[in-house]
Amino acid sequence: MERDLPGRHDDHGTEVAATHHTASPGRVGRPPARTAPALRAHVAIRVGNVLRRVLPCRCTWVVSAALVAPLTWVPPAAHAQGCPVGLEVLVERPFADAAALSAGSTIVVRSTIDAEPCNAVVAGIFEPPPDPATLNATRPRVLFHLPHLQTLTARRNEVDYFTVRTRPGTDLAALAADLEPLLPGAQVLPVSEVAERSSTTFSVVSRFHTAIALITLIAGGVFLCCIMILKVQERRLPIAAARLTGIPRRLLFWWTVAEAALLSTLGGAAGLGVGVASSAVVNAYYQRYYDTTLVFSQVTGVVVMEALALAVLLGMAAGVFAATRLLASNPLDEMGR
Repeated sequence: MERDLPGRHDDHGTEVAATHHTASPGRVGRPPARTAPALRAHVAIRVGNVLRRVLPCRCTWVVSAALVAPLTWVPPAAHAQGCPVGLEVLVERPFADAAALSAGSTIVVRSTIDAEPCNAVVAGIFEPPPDPATLNATRPRVLFHLPHLQTLTARRNEVDYFTVRTRPGTDLAALAADLEPLLPGAQVLPVSEVAERSSTTFSVVSRFHTAIALITLIAGGVFLCCIMILKVQERRLPIAAARLTGIPRRLLFWWTVAEAALLSTLGGAAGLGVGVASSAVVNAYYQRYYDTTLVFSQVTGVVVMEALALAVLLGMAAGVFAATRLLASNPLDEMGR
């Protein structure tokens, strides 16, 4: 079977290489070299020396070679587009299922609408990583070998970004300061900053959820106080009689507080059950809707402990408030003398 797929300028699966001028934030990018070959070789050697100090030993020479070779190679004036020999691709599973593709199928790819179509063999199917930022993506993701992609798109010795894995304990700020002057136009950022920049929207949603949770807790605490006051008012006469028989006020006070804490704990456990069931329904529906393995909702152990602790604290606060109001009155007045 054949499918006509638009090509993509993605460099998935590449190692470190010279970079294109449209560098993505959080990774290292640089424009294509325009200096003399000797200067490019000098820059390549300096970059390799810097990375050799911070990269793990087993990948030092691989990364250095990947950097030095593209920077020292003198590109021709122009590169003609064409079909690579033995073109193979990996297709993401959701699209492969929708298009009835499997390993060994033949598809047609091209870099642009007007480019020459090329036959490609599906070498395998891959499961896309669960990323909420790509849920609404409409174009299928297809992975190419880097040499094939360069031939298909007529882009040589260019990548949009690359990632460097460093040794534990490496000073990332110092590494960035060493690399940026060597790669004009580059932006070197740690992974933590990249994640923070790319998750701004989700941080806003998280704050919104926190605000809803606080409002819910306040409303639940007020409701629990009302329930405990009503229950205590129903027991005014029995509690007054108990006080007249000599039962200490402290015992009656803590009995009321314990009863309120137990009631709120049972309510919190019931709420956790509803939350777990709702989370399972949400995940089942949206994972099927988006055909992804992304977890949309989860109830962690930390959430369970926080919920139970808040339930006990709110129950005790409500019990203290109700017991204080009840025991402040005179038992003789409650019994009608």
